[in-house]
Amino acid sequence: MATRPSTDSGRFGRRTFFKSMLFVAGAAAVGGVSACSQNEGGTRRGQPEPRGATAQPRPLPIPPLYTGELKGSTRSFELTAQRGEFEIVEGTKTATWGFNGAWLGPTLYMRRGETIDMTVTNNVGEPTVVHWHGLHLPAAADGGPALIFAPGEQWRPTWKIEQPAATCWYHPHPHEISALHAYRGLAGGLIIADDESDALDLPRDYGVDDIPVIITDAKFTDDGQLDETIDPTYGLLGTTPLINGITKPRLTATTRRLRLRLLNGATMRFHHLELGTPFHVIATDQGLLERPIEADAILLSPGERAEIIVDLEPGKDLTLRSTGVPNGGGLPKEETTDGFGLRDTFDLLDIVAPAQDAPAQDAPASREEPGALPTKLVDKHDANADAAPTREFRLNGFQINEQSMDMARVDFAIDHEGPEIWKVTNENADWPHNFHIHNARFAVRAVEPLGGNAEASIDFTHGWHDTINIPPLSTVTLLVEVGYYPDPTLAYMYHCHMLFHEDQGMMGQYVVTRPNEEPALGPAGHDHHAV
Repeated sequence: MATRPSTDSGRFGRRTFFKSMLFVAGAAAVGGVSACSQNEGGTRRGQPEPRGATAQPRPLPIPPLYTGELKGSTRSFELTAQRGEFEIVEGTKTATWGFNGAWLGPTLYMRRGETIDMTVTNNVGEPTVVHWHGLHLPAAADGGPALIFAPGEQWRPTWKIEQPAATCWYHPHPHEISALHAYRGLAGGLIIADDESDALDLPRDYGVDDIPVIITDAKFTDDGQLDETIDPTYGLLGTTPLINGITKPRLTATTRRLRLRLLNGATMRFHHLELGTPFHVIATDQGLLERPIEADAILLSPGERAEIIVDLEPGKDLTLRSTGVPNGGGLPKEETTDGFGLRDTFDLLDIVAPAQDAPAQDAPASREEPGALPTKLVDKHDANADAAPTREFRLNGFQINEQSMDMARVDFAIDHEGPEIWKVTNENADWPHNFHIHNARFAVRAVEPLGGNAEASIDFTHGWHDTINIPPLSTVTLLVEVGYYPDPTLAYMYHCHMLFHEDQGMMGQYVVTRPNEEPALGPAGHDHHAV
């Protein structure tokens, strides 16, 4: 793949929320809303028509909220990965996988300070494992590929929730087949709550004014089954978008203010999301922002989450749309841009406006008109990084730092508490990448184009993340805080969350140790609470 510097340059739209600092070169916006060519029906010219695109809308399914069993401060859950059938497209039964059901999984609810006892049963007929994406927890509970367990077995991790309120998720992480297992349906949302977030005047009645929006995609065979053909460049990039597991969803609002918990659970696809009206971003991957940020659009790469507040007007319906990544994500070749679906446009979710007498939100003292949002959500956290170690990561093709993933190799050890500085570079001009760190949160400090075009770079400091887009030919500097759970025998992962890239080797691993302690990895698949 070519690595020549891009010559494109441009400025960012002022009201577009670039969660990941987005694409450094050439991302332009018009009137605050990203410009893209969208045809009637929600697709660009030459884009495959999504399956079921002409069908009538169906009610948006809300994944059940699973609160587990609470005894004292310990909350217990039981998840079963299983096979089944589901009408992803109305009228067609498709063979699928899911947790505690045929397709996808319930939304898990946890609170800060609780101890979690999790039992996961594997009934899918293949070895798998579950990663709790966005959680800070011991490596023995993280769900990395070394913890894979066999069909018919159970895995019983336990951990304590020691992080602020956030929207996270869970998905499989078996080495070299993570994308396939997630694509088949093994994924679900995860909500961490705490007293501080509960005290804020924000929608929080799950399924009523607090709505999960899980965005995935699929492609289908002629008989309506999941097409598992893996393209050698684009992986399992689907041509049909799905929201909470179905095509053509419609949400009929009963309140004038909604909180949408957006999750890009796609294996490869980036989504630039608009509603046709301004909204407020209140949270990124790792929790609430300091204050709400008004925006007209937000870009989520695979694995990223955001929470947004939408105020609805009676009689004015909205549509959540994926409008194509501005400037094709900065990729110089149109063929590659289209191959990765960066110019594809989709109508994702119709939102039917509430009745004239609908309350602002589902709360006893709710007003008819939405009031002002809280001006402060959380305190600003300033980590002292003056003496922080610095690490460098070069993403190129399917490798990081010129190496492919090796389960027996520890790339480095973190033997201290406190922050680090990670500089992550996408050396490719013609491939997108993003970057996820297990057991960590990070703040973006800077983005630098390799070509030195300072005009096209910004310093985006909103929010804490665990997954971030790394624009082509750019270096993103991250202030990283890792959960300090020393264990030299098990590793955490860092990788591109375009899951085909991960499966092809674009992943490394680190261990957390006590000062001067050496890593001592055990064999993959060894017993850590598996029975």
